[in-house]
Amino acid sequence: MGWTYNTSDPDAPTIGHQITGVAIALTIISLITVCLRTYVRAVMLKAIGFDDWVIILTWVAAAGFAIVSIIQTKWGLGLVHMDDFPDENLLKFNILQYMGAPFYISSIFGFKLALLTSYLRFIPKGAYRYTTVGVIISCFLFHLSFLLVQLNLCQPVARQWDYSIPGKCLNGVPFYTSMASLTIIFDVIAMLLPFPVLLKSQIQTRKKVVLLGMFGLGLFITIIQIIRIQTVKRLENPIDSAPLIMWSAVENNLGIIVTNVPTLAPLIKYFNERSRAGGTGSRTRGTGYPNEIGSRYALQTWRTGKSKGCEKLDSMNDMDGGSVEGHASKGANNSTEFILEGGITKRTEVVITRE
Repeated sequence: MGWTYNTSDPDAPTIGHQITGVAIALTIISLITVCLRTYVRAVMLKAIGFDDWVIILTWVAAAGFAIVSIIQTKWGLGLVHMDDFPDENLLKFNILQYMGAPFYISSIFGFKLALLTSYLRFIPKGAYRYTTVGVIISCFLFHLSFLLVQLNLCQPVARQWDYSIPGKCLNGVPFYTSMASLTIIFDVIAMLLPFPVLLKSQIQTRKKVVLLGMFGLGLFITIIQIIRIQTVKRLENPIDSAPLIMWSAVENNLGIIVTNVPTLAPLIKYFNERSRAGGTGSRTRGTGYPNEIGSRYALQTWRTGKSKGCEKLDSMNDMDGGSVEGHASKGANNSTEFILEGGITKRTEVVITRE
């Protein structure tokens, strides 16, 4: 049995397996970044916010689009030659095409909304903050109109998947081209919006360059959009949508990944510090170290204005229910003295146990 249902030639050439592979791989990668982001925000920083919930829902929409696209490949999406497309597949093909649109539009809006609302953590009050809010509202209205028009391209609506129903439809190519062009504009605005604030901030130059570089990676999404526009212009029959749908899966998952990368700094810092500590032979157990790293790199939450739950090791919360035993001068393994130039340095191992 071939990849596509009902084909007269089981070996009919198709890129359905490529679409499936790309959709599954990128959806899994974006899920990993969402899980890491959630761990950082909810566990390490204890400051999960609105943008974190948005990115979770965005991934659900992207996964929905991937699932619909994969199923659609079994009904003809990806076939290379229109002559191989079975007539009996057209109805289900069109229904799946219609179902995928809301998932796609929601996912490309979701990662921009998560990115824009995350800026409110560090953008100070004033004109620039109001500008950010204005961009969020404009972005919402644009994607809402995109969705409403997409769902009502034909009158009656059912004509979009059943050509036997009398009615009329708008020309889809000019509509998709104009929407893709406007999407590029919002992508660029969303990625470049924080640059003026970051460039004027007092953070270290190295961290500033890294942070700006991560935001700049998002501009790669613009390149994906330009590629999508070229595929839109070639839409003449149902199977011509295969490259468009594949690049759409790349776009929304890449957007999720790029949005999540800047939030993973506390996790990266934690493992970096831990590897350095391991390299020097020092050992610290049960210290709650992730929270210490997280408190240094947390952005303020949009809701509370401060990070919650990030307390130092010496707080009573960390020591509640446990005992601290300091072992000094009881052997080489527990306490070590080094005579260095300029004085004596003493290293004491502290072990924390919980009853």
